[in-house]
Amino acid sequence: MCEPLTRTVVTSPASGVTSTRRLAVMAYGSLIVEPGPELESLIRARRPARTPFRVEYGRASARWGGGPVLVPHPEGSNVDGVLLLLRDEVTLGEAVDVLARREATDPKHIVEAMLGVGVTALVADLPRNLNDREMEPAALARRAIESGAAGERNGVAYLRGALRAGIRTPRTPEYAREVCAQLGAGTLEQAERRLASLVASADH
Repeated sequence: MCEPLTRTVVTSPASGVTSTRRLAVMAYGSLIVEPGPELESLIRARRPARTPFRVEYGRASARWGGGPVLVPHPEGSNVDGVLLLLRDEVTLGEAVDVLARREATDPKHIVEAMLGVGVTALVADLPRNLNDREMEPAALARRAIESGAAGERNGVAYLRGALRAGIRTPRTPEYAREVCAQLGAGTLEQAERRLASLVASADH
């Protein structure tokens, strides 16, 4: 059953206040393999965990060249993510601020995912900015391909990374097929190489 995300109380890192429960970050996208050096330095362990909320490709992210990324979404599905367990000395405020910087968002978008596993699991509840038409697989694929102009950090790379991490949503299979079809590739790996080649050719 999907439980709603509930907002957590943010404490200031300067206060040194620690949570009465262990802190963790609920990772279900690029955070799984690329938490970034600042967040990585706070992680003491990783534990497989299924998201208690549904996720789907419902946001165009400037950090990925405008390509589609996963966000909490009612039309998605629960996925197998990873709990990034933080060191005991990390305060709630510090964890919120570090995650907000990693996700390039305001701390107000960092909320608590109710897991019921004895931890305060934080997640970036980033706003959805794609409508139903823009979330159709063919439209997602076009957006991902267009984001290739931004370089290696693009929507196709994000999709491939999510699949490598075992993240699959209702739209994932058709979205991936559309990317391959639109780029004339047999696999996403080939599609990523094809996209890089097309971008390089356009730059000359």
